[in-house]
Amino acid sequence: MTRISKVVGVSLPPTIYKQLEKIINKKHKTRSEFYREMIDVYLNSLEEKNANYGVNQPNYPVETDLAKILKAYWITKSNSPLQIITIGLGVIVDGNKVLIGARGNKDKWVTNLTWVFPGGKMNSLDFDAELRKEVKEETGLDVKVNSIIASRTHPDSGFKTVEIVALYFYCSVKGGTIKPGGDLKKLKWVKATDVFKYFTTSTCDDVTKFLMAIEKSGVN
Repeated sequence: MTRISKVVGVSLPPTIYKQLEKIINKKHKTRSEFYREMIDVYLNSLEEKNANYGVNQPNYPVETDLAKILKAYWITKSNSPLQIITIGLGVIVDGNKVLIGARGNKDKWVTNLTWVFPGGKMNSLDFDAELRKEVKEETGLDVKVNSIIASRTHPDSGFKTVEIVALYFYCSVKGGTIKPGGDLKKLKWVKATDVFKYFTTSTCDDVTKFLMAIEKSGVN
């Protein structure tokens, strides 16, 4: 009889393996059930991301419930001694330009930050309200948070006891008067892909693709 399933082997660091085993035992699931559940969460998030595309927006995924994307990640980290800090960053777009800001002081966790997208720490799962508040403080602008572009664990934090999850959102300006504030001492509109001339830390592939699409087509 032909086997209807495939066996997949993965290699995990011992600490992660022990954490997953604790969760599996706590949830009273088999390993196969647990990992299938994690995969289902991930696949569902991909389907939701690709469900909608704006008529006047570049071809990038829209996600209305970011908590679902992070569910599997937070489950696996629930027993971890690490401190997880979630930050929201607004990629504020005007035509083919985006707004970036120069930091006034060194960041506590990513010390080599210089120019950044406006934003800050998310203190609740209401990412829309949290990001609008942070952007207002740092730029003086009222923005509309249109959709999520990408999420990633920031590779440049350099701390074993702290992990930074960076969430990037596509935003557009609704009003307000531009004025640097908060951690930012200077603001500058630049062509989308020119941000790489200013940034001194890495940017994930999905954000790079988004910026390339913005520069090519522009968004109003």
